[in-house]
Amino acid sequence: MTATIGKLKSHFVNWRAWEFNPIVIKELRQGVRSWTVTGMLLLFLVVLFLTSLAFLIGQSFEVGENTQLGGSMFSAFVVILAGASVFFIPLYMGVRVAAERQENNPDLLYVSTLSPFRIILGKFLCSSYIALLFFSACMPFMAFTNLLRGVDLPTVFFILAFLFLAVCVANMIAIFLACLPMSKPFKFLFIIYGFFQSFGIIGSLIGSSYMFMRSGVGAMMTGRDFWIGVVTSVSIGAAITGLFFVLAVALISPPSANRALPVRIYLTVIWLLGGLLSFNWVVQTGDAGRMIAWSYPTFFVMMFALLVTVSNADQLSLRVRRTIPQSAIKRIFAFVFYNGAAGGLLWIGGILALTYLASEATQMFFTRTSSGSGEQKNWFITTAAYAFAYALTALFIHRKWLARRPPKIAGLLTVLLAAAWAVVPSIFLFFINKLSWSSVEGLQLGNVFNLFSLRDEENRNLHLLFAAIWFALALVLNFNWFFRQLKIFQPLVRVTAENSPPVLK
Repeated sequence: MTATIGKLKSHFVNWRAWEFNPIVIKELRQGVRSWTVTGMLLLFLVVLFLTSLAFLIGQSFEVGENTQLGGSMFSAFVVILAGASVFFIPLYMGVRVAAERQENNPDLLYVSTLSPFRIILGKFLCSSYIALLFFSACMPFMAFTNLLRGVDLPTVFFILAFLFLAVCVANMIAIFLACLPMSKPFKFLFIIYGFFQSFGIIGSLIGSSYMFMRSGVGAMMTGRDFWIGVVTSVSIGAAITGLFFVLAVALISPPSANRALPVRIYLTVIWLLGGLLSFNWVVQTGDAGRMIAWSYPTFFVMMFALLVTVSNADQLSLRVRRTIPQSAIKRIFAFVFYNGAAGGLLWIGGILALTYLASEATQMFFTRTSSGSGEQKNWFITTAAYAFAYALTALFIHRKWLARRPPKIAGLLTVLLAAAWAVVPSIFLFFINKLSWSSVEGLQLGNVFNLFSLRDEENRNLHLLFAAIWFALALVLNFNWFFRQLKIFQPLVRVTAENSPPVLK
């Protein structure tokens, strides 16, 4: 009996590891003490009550019965709920996280022993809980519209779930933007941009909700295709939310941490699952063009990843070097996923090459033709070659003449090279009075943006040849640097009694 009680006590003691996230408790306690959340929630309830009262009073003055009163009230509630949720909750969480992100504010992000993962998870759970409060307050009003006819309960609950997931995604994006290492003026500009961008998000959410109402979600729920579409949409939303989550965790992690590892692993997994999902749609429909839904987003994400990768520092911290595996094979995989620009360039190049080959193989298998001579070559081969040429050239310039500057300069130089190559020819033509639409749309080798204004296949091939030559020259210039980075990627040797240097007496 004593042994059984001892096992139970030890079992319940281990439950302390499953305690609730302290960030959620902290944020909710501060929200309760201030009138920001409480006042907004009370104002939200007052607006819902007055809106429903206005609809009912208006109905009392009509002679006939309005069979669409419930639908009209529900549409008004959707507008109010979407507007209040998208405007208030992401802005509230973003401002709070941005305030804690400032270095002159010794708050949670700088003095806490909690891991960055738990901090961001707590922020996201708190924002989701606040959104749940708003939706719980609105749910009785929306369910009441079912009694007035015009909308069914399955449609009500489905639209509520759809809006809630959309608000959660917006909350995560706001948290990510607040974690960016920027000064107060730039963050203020982001707040203004987010405020105006909210109008577009609210409009799209309201339009989608109206579409669900007109199509009759309740009748569509019995079909298999409906749930396949729902699961696909929810999976895409979850993948986007997870991406911004790992990016936010990486942003608040200390500089000595292996920031690139979780981000690159996550993107690789999502890239692989997205490719399998797109290929499954191709098999089901026989339309090889559905691979574009996977290949184009992959290309754009890798272009942003390229700018971040070239901004990485070459020197690895002792904390990262301790985790480098001893095995040569494992060390090669670690080199691709760990911090550093050299491994990141290999990772991006491998992802892009496999994406293009998979798209081409699918196209040839299902249509017996290749798309390599058309638009897809421009997207994946020529544009990728230009992007790598810009990035490698910027790395060489930074390493040769700006080595004392921060590594972020390399990413900035990449953007400036692309912009200068696009703008300088037009400025030169302007000063010699030969600038015209025909000259802008003419062949401009080295300008990646000029590639998309060309219609002649021969000119596009010239762009491909020029980009390949520039890329090859940039590889030659950076070969010694790349080989040196690969050579010094070795695990940290711990000093022991066997390998310690002799002490001179």
